[in-house]
Amino acid sequence: MTDVQVGVGVALPVAILLPHIVGLHRVTPAVAALVWLCALSLRALVAVGGALFVFVYMPQTGVYAAVADWCLHEVLPLIAAHLGLSGHPLVHAAIVVPGLALAASVLWLLFGLTRAWLLVRAKLRRALGEGPHGSTIIEEDGIVVGVTGVGRSRILISRAALGAMDSDELEASLSHELGHIHRRHRPLLLLASLLVALGRMLPGTRTAERELRFSLERDADDYAVRRTRDPLALASAICKAASSRTLAGTTSLAGSGRVTLRLDYLEGQARRADPGLERGARVLAAALVTVALGLSATLPTWALAVPQDVSVLSTADSACHHGKSQRQS
Repeated sequence: MTDVQVGVGVALPVAILLPHIVGLHRVTPAVAALVWLCALSLRALVAVGGALFVFVYMPQTGVYAAVADWCLHEVLPLIAAHLGLSGHPLVHAAIVVPGLALAASVLWLLFGLTRAWLLVRAKLRRALGEGPHGSTIIEEDGIVVGVTGVGRSRILISRAALGAMDSDELEASLSHELGHIHRRHRPLLLLASLLVALGRMLPGTRTAERELRFSLERDADDYAVRRTRDPLALASAICKAASSRTLAGTTSLAGSGRVTLRLDYLEGQARRADPGLERGARVLAAALVTVALGLSATLPTWALAVPQDVSVLSTADSACHHGKSQRQS
C-alpha cells in the first residue's frame, strides 16, 4: 500500500465526517450547501469505489482465493446434491452484488422522479389559472406554495393559500420560491438525489441530504428577505404552510424539516456564525471540493490499475469439477 493510498484512506473519513461536527447551520447558507453537496459527493464516490474494489480487487486477495476454493458439494454434499447448488456461482454473484445494488438504487430514483413528474403534469393540466408572479393556481385542500422539482420550473400555489395569506405573506412566499429558481436550487437537488441513491448505504447519508435541503431553504429565505425586506411576513407564511403536506414533485415553502430553526433566523433569535467560523467553513468547502474533484479524476485510474485475474476461480472450478468427476466415477 503506497503512501498516497494511506493518505486517501485517512483523509476520506475525516472529510466525510467533518461537516457533521462543524455547526454549519450558522454559516452562510450557500457555503453550507456547498459543503454538504461535497460530502454527499464523497459518499457516492466511496460507494462506487467500494463496488469497483469488490469487482476488480477482491479476486486478487487471499481471502477471496480461500473462499473460491470452497466447493459446496464438498463441504455440504447432501444439501448441495439435494438442492442442485454449486458454490462457485455464489462466489461469482458476490462480486457483482454491490454494483447491482447501486444500479437498482439509481433505477428506483429514476422511477420516483418519473412518477413525481407525472403527478405534477396531472396537477398542471387541471390548473385553475395564472396567479401572481407567473405562478400557477391549483386546486389543493391545504396551503401549498412550492416550485416544481422536475421538468420546467413552475411555481404552484393552491387556492387555499391565496385565501389564507395576506398580500405581504403572499409576496414573501412567492419570493422564496423565486429564490429556488434564480439560485439554481432545482438542479442541485436533483444532483443530490442521485448522490444519495449511490451513497445511501453509508451511515449519515440521509442526514447530509437533510442538511443540504435545509441550507437551500435558508438560502431561498435570504433571497426572499433581500427582495421584500420583510422577514416576519415570510416567517408567518412558513408557519401557515407548515401544517399542510408537501405536494409530490415540488419543493414546499415549509421545506422538509427544521422549520423552527428557520423561523429563529428570520425573527433574529438565532445567532449567525462569527467571522472565524465563516472563514473556516469556506476553507472546509474549498478543501472538500478539491478532495472530491481529485478523487473523481483518479478513481477510474485506481479501478483499472490492477488487471482482473480469473485464474483463481478457473483453478478452483477445475479442482472442484475434477473432484466431483472422481466421486461420480
